[in-house]
Amino acid sequence: MVIVGNTVETLVSTANHHAQEIGGKTVEAFPDKYFSTPLKQTMFSLGIKKIEVGPRIEITNNDGTTTVTKNRNAIITFVLNVYAPHSMGGAACTAGFDKWMDCLVRILQINVIQAGCQEVEYDQSIGTNVLEGYFVMKRVISELTPAS
Repeated sequence: MVIVGNTVETLVSTANHHAQEIGGKTVEAFPDKYFSTPLKQTMFSLGIKKIEVGPRIEITNNDGTTTVTKNRNAIITFVLNVYAPHSMGGAACTAGFDKWMDCLVRILQINVIQAGCQEVEYDQSIGTNVLEGYFVMKRVISELTPAS
């Protein structure tokens, strides 16, 4: 079994610690249960879209032998959706995404290897502007050893 850990929970908690800088509250996906309508502030929804796990990492020892570790490289694709009150306009979504990425890279110093987003759309069912975004990071994860 591969353990990614509490990555989403940690990022959500840290983002909310910096909520003033990013301009809104962050929740774990799926956000609908967290929304009160009409929305009064920008909200962010973070979840994992895809995890690509590589082979076990091998380490060459000083004596020339190879040790296969329980660690693997993983490429994790996160979904970061931005919801802003319709009255704030679509620019609030793009500004929110930019601020969230800035916090991730500058404050948390996470190496984001790719990021992007779709165009802002209006979701009539919840009365908000929505920007669907993503970012990708590389992380070393560890396998659990099965209990004996």
